[in-house]
Amino acid sequence: MPYKNIAVIGAGANIGSPIAKALLVEGANVIVVARAESTSAKDLPSEIKVVSVSLTDVSALAATFHEHDIEVVISTVSQDALPHQHLLGDAAKQAGVKLFVPSEYGASTIGLKEGELGLKAKFGEYLGEIGLPFARIFNGNFMTFIPWLLDVSSGKVRIIGKGDQKATFTHPDDIPGFVAYAVTHLSPSELENKFFRIAGEHATLLEVAGYYKNLPVEHVEAFEGPDGAFKTLLQQLVNSGQATVGYSAVEGKEFTSNALWKGHHWRGIKEGLGL
Repeated sequence: MPYKNIAVIGAGANIGSPIAKALLVEGANVIVVARAESTSAKDLPSEIKVVSVSLTDVSALAATFHEHDIEVVISTVSQDALPHQHLLGDAAKQAGVKLFVPSEYGASTIGLKEGELGLKAKFGEYLGEIGLPFARIFNGNFMTFIPWLLDVSSGKVRIIGKGDQKATFTHPDDIPGFVAYAVTHLSPSELENKFFRIAGEHATLLEVAGYYKNLPVEHVEAFEGPDGAFKTLLQQLVNSGQATVGYSAVEGKEFTSNALWKGHHWRGIKEGLGL
């Protein structure tokens, strides 16, 4: 195992805690840096040590990484902490961490400048600037968000625009498993300053709608309600062609890093959603 001592930043139920648990299964020594009030952290196995440290206190973070001989830091911070993620990088660099996996867990952010995705891209570039080796992992959309994204609870599959652009969908159980496998099985030369693209399935929203055989398709201009603006934004991202991690229209397939996880069965949309 090239890396044994690993710190996961954040204990969220969607990605942080699952990554920590997957690392434990792979035989790593794992600590989780989480907020004191985190409820997800309290549900972690006893073998995982939970440390409460401010994510903006570089000295305290560096001391924590040094105390536990941390070799890899995996960030899973959410949107509100993205502007401060560079402080995690500074602490990791100061502590001699060998590899940093920044918080991505979505579409490719390479070259983007605006919004949340722009912040992720900027931090990825920052790691290169300070000379801290990185592994950036893109997985597209969480497959289990599809029913929400398409508003199927309305009794219809609701799509903005034509719905004919390919998007990447990955099951949330496959994402932490790949992250854990990669950092515990791949060599440093295979990991350092590399970009990984994983996918359960690439499909257009119209193709996904076809899996809901009993629901009619309704084309809409926008979504309303409390989460309507965000849902609209995500579908517009799909329509722009930016919601795929590496689909080639010429080759007609997605270029991914899936094969690196040897022997793993990646779930497609029908299987992942039980359709």
